[in-house]
Amino acid sequence: MTVIREWSTALRRGNIAGAARYFALPSEFVNGPSEVIEIHTEAEAEAANAGLPCGAVLISADQRGRVVSALFRLTNRPGPDGNCGSGTGQLARTNFVIVGGHIVDWIRAPSVAGGGGSPGPAAPSTTQSGGPEV
Repeated sequence: MTVIREWSTALRRGNIAGAARYFALPSEFVNGPSEVIEIHTEAEAEAANAGLPCGAVLISADQRGRVVSALFRLTNRPGPDGNCGSGTGQLARTNFVIVGGHIVDWIRAPSVAGGGGSPGPAAPSTTQSGGPEV
């Protein structure tokens, strides 16, 4: 859970390179059914993180086997790609697989139990109507 908290703190502060360093090489970033990014380089990890318009504060995390389901409250974040807009304050959920202190899988999930998570545009993406993803 420490990796998730530190990743979200780096992202929230606008430290895209710092957030990217939490991703394993290779890793996978799934921000909806139409946005699956295979990350093989630091530059690709930075691009994936830069595509997230919001920062996030970790609220809770629940581990089920290899998967950690993390719930976040979205925030604004500094930087040229940071514009959370109406998503600020909304909840978002991401499923993680962490191996050796690095994110191997980052998978957007519905933000509430039973939530339908709509795919929405890549930036901002939506987890429920109107709320951008982390």
